[in-house]
Amino acid sequence: MSQGWIEFIIGIAPMVLSDLDYIFSMLLVVIVAACFLGRYIVLSRKLVLSTLSVIGVTVIGVVAVNVVLTSMGYTDKVDIDTNMFINSILNAVLFVYSLIFYFFAFKEKRILRAIESAICLYLVRLYLGTFSQMAVVYFAGGTFEIFHEVYFDNFGYGKYWNAISITTFAITLALLLIAYFGFYRPKKYYIISIPARILFIVWAVLFVVFPFIPAVMETANTTLEQRYGVMSVIYAAMLVILGLAAPVLLVIFSAERSMREKNRSQEAYLAAELEYIGQYKKKQVETNRFRHDVKNNLALTQMMLDEGHVEEAREHLKDMLGKVSSLSPKYVTGDEMLDIIISMKADKMDELNIRFTLDGVVDGGLQIKPMDMCSIFANALDNAIEAASCCKEPFISFAIKRTDKFFVIKITNSAAKKIDIGKLLSTSGYTSKSDKDHHGFGLMNVRRAVEDYNGILKAESDENSFTLSIMMPRP
Repeated sequence: MSQGWIEFIIGIAPMVLSDLDYIFSMLLVVIVAACFLGRYIVLSRKLVLSTLSVIGVTVIGVVAVNVVLTSMGYTDKVDIDTNMFINSILNAVLFVYSLIFYFFAFKEKRILRAIESAICLYLVRLYLGTFSQMAVVYFAGGTFEIFHEVYFDNFGYGKYWNAISITTFAITLALLLIAYFGFYRPKKYYIISIPARILFIVWAVLFVVFPFIPAVMETANTTLEQRYGVMSVIYAAMLVILGLAAPVLLVIFSAERSMREKNRSQEAYLAAELEYIGQYKKKQVETNRFRHDVKNNLALTQMMLDEGHVEEAREHLKDMLGKVSSLSPKYVTGDEMLDIIISMKADKMDELNIRFTLDGVVDGGLQIKPMDMCSIFANALDNAIEAASCCKEPFISFAIKRTDKFFVIKITNSAAKKIDIGKLLSTSGYTSKSDKDHHGFGLMNVRRAVEDYNGILKAESDENSFTLSIMMPRP
């Protein structure tokens, strides 16, 4: 390989690394939005490949800048002010591109989500950039001369900025791989609460600003080099803590919160299983008792008929039919697990004087795992019961219809007021209840469980009722 090609590769390497870092940061923000902010995203292969356009945008921008500078008579390296101006223009173009990318990445409230994510992208890059810059400056010696060379003499160029680019790229790539394979791929969603998000933003701003304070302060007794040296030692000693403590703690707290929610789903599933076992044993005892008595009862009926006691025989047969009916399940949907869940929730509705109706069957069953069945229908019915219990004339209806390709299940309940459907289905932990830590994730879990089976979830609301429609593919 010729010397010219080597110099060319070395020259463009920082730009390529910077572009890849920008691409990975864009994807990182999307995954974090899904796994930690509860946003509804579509990360298709086509969308991921579209991020490569960042490299094209940068190349076109660099060529255009060089053409303009050449026409203006620049032949040597541009000064720091011009370089910062060029970087600002390129960053502005990439910011606009990221807005477009995020607009297509989200499935709801696209404009708001695009602006929100673009701002997050800027903060993430600022956060990781500061982390890398301070680390490189410290390990390079942490002196005022190093600081001045990095930020004034060779801003954006040279070995130190190459090291900064490599460090930032490595950290971003590591975070992206952790977020994708550790959370997004296995569908682990740990929603961070609103107050925690605000605290993290404050933390990120302080993290970016704090290290530079000693560098800009000037006193008569302490030189800038001495103060920066002290800051460098402090920063290096707490680098990992300062840079990673807040995100890690947020993830831990959010994971604990999510696990509590998951445990409640598991408890509902276990309760349904225990209820099923209890009902099964009870029905078995009653069936065995009826079977033991049926021969005697039929013989008694025959004797009544032989003796001409027709009315007594009719009444006796009616009693026997009543016992047979009592042994049959009260609610039959065509899916055993769904029958159990509805029976459990119907008992709770009876306690609260909520009128309940069931119409239709799912012939052949829904072919859904029992745990997911609980996550979908136990959550949906719990929400319906809680909303209906606040009304003067509470009711809940469970209607099942079928089309050529779907079972359409509609759960309608009385409601005290109209619900904001947009917020409710934003999968961000929205709840109108005062207990924010233990509510707001039920419908989010319902939606994700439904979509895992290629189903569709919709909701409608008016002043007096709320309807949740669940469309599941027919087996």
